[in-house]
Amino acid sequence: MSPTDRLFPFCAGSWSQRCARFTVALLAGLTAGVGHSGPAVVSGTAAQWVFVADRASEGVPLDASTACGLPRFQTTLVQRLNAARAVARSCGNTVMPAAGPLAWNQRLFAAAAHHARDMATWNYFSHTSRDGRSLAQRVAAEGYLWTSVGENLAGGQATVDGVIAGWLSSPGHCSNLMSRQFEAVGVSCVRQARSRFGHYWVMVLARP
Repeated sequence: MSPTDRLFPFCAGSWSQRCARFTVALLAGLTAGVGHSGPAVVSGTAAQWVFVADRASEGVPLDASTACGLPRFQTTLVQRLNAARAVARSCGNTVMPAAGPLAWNQRLFAAAAHHARDMATWNYFSHTSRDGRSLAQRVAAEGYLWTSVGENLAGGQATVDGVIAGWLSSPGHCSNLMSRQFEAVGVSCVRQARSRFGHYWVMVLARP
């Protein structure tokens, strides 16, 4: 599947004349049960969003249920992501310089895990939660005070190497993964039998 990435400006809500750019991939022509939803990117400050941190992130386990049963999930992901970022590469027509390493963050992982579990359970695939919350709102709800936050989704890949290769092959996802504006990451994978994709991946990147 080769997703088509499109950029469009978004200005709304409490942003007060500030705009973020969202990259959206059309989910046309999906094959072999593998899908990508284009990355979401938001810049600003978390203070622009009204939220109450419920501290739920502290109780979200990194176990088989949030890691698709994959061994050494966190260690492998951080190693693979940072190895990818350490080398300059072309993301479509955009040349991305090498970027610094990402550090694993529990609050970003919790935001990723909650969204991955929700998509897997209810069999949908979107940056917008069923309850209407955006990426920015989900991350803020975990108590992470961000200045930039982004999200990559994927569906169907059964391995860490497979999902990272898929993101790197998509210009928008690749640019998100390589962006120097991010310094922290959390990733979750949730399996759901008889769902559209079987494996639902969410990667949340941010800078405080």
